[in-house]
Amino acid sequence: MTLGEKIKCLRTEKGITQESLAEEINVSRSAIAKWETNSGVPEVSNLILISNVFDVSVDELIDESRTIGKTDVKNEIILDCREYAGNYYEIELDGWSDGVADVLIINEDKDFLFYQRPLNKKNVFGLIGKKYITTLTATRQSDIALEDIKIINKDYFCNRHVFIELASKEGFIKGFFDFRNDDYLDVVIQSFTESKALLKFGKGIDINTISKIEELEEV
Repeated sequence: MTLGEKIKCLRTEKGITQESLAEEINVSRSAIAKWETNSGVPEVSNLILISNVFDVSVDELIDESRTIGKTDVKNEIILDCREYAGNYYEIELDGWSDGVADVLIINEDKDFLFYQRPLNKKNVFGLIGKKYITTLTATRQSDIALEDIKIINKDYFCNRHVFIELASKEGFIKGFFDFRNDDYLDVVIQSFTESKALLKFGKGIDINTISKIEELEEV
């Protein structure tokens, strides 16, 4: 169990938001989001504060061979999205990967955040690879009630036309040297395994390389 999974597990079991935890240890909310998605690591001083907040030892937090808390975060799906409710978000990704703006976060699993965004008076749905998130910022309030939000997971994208964006390889400049995304501008995902997105006609994409999937707008 990773450090990020443990922080998230302890926080959700205690029933506090990322904002509340950030205030308690005097860091930004985006710092908490980075830690929980394993996109950053807390400094030792912050690890001590986190251990005090949740009444666990620093050793328990950093030892990945040990699980912690009652929830198995690897299998967790948040269905009510209380943590993100009430706001639209802008999500920035590392490297040359495109992020998204003006989205509602509607679900998550261990690999992805799922979102919806308005497009031409409709909503389109997508997912973001959590390991590539650098900042997640609330931009404006939403008046959409939780019960009116459609909850999706990876299976939603199966048998639909989508585009897939892969994280650029280190040392590549997006759009100039790394042309891999050109192969995935309009594809159909057949199914997901634990480690791959399987496209129709047999090709598979490593889930760890996916920075974004979004359904294509119907014409």
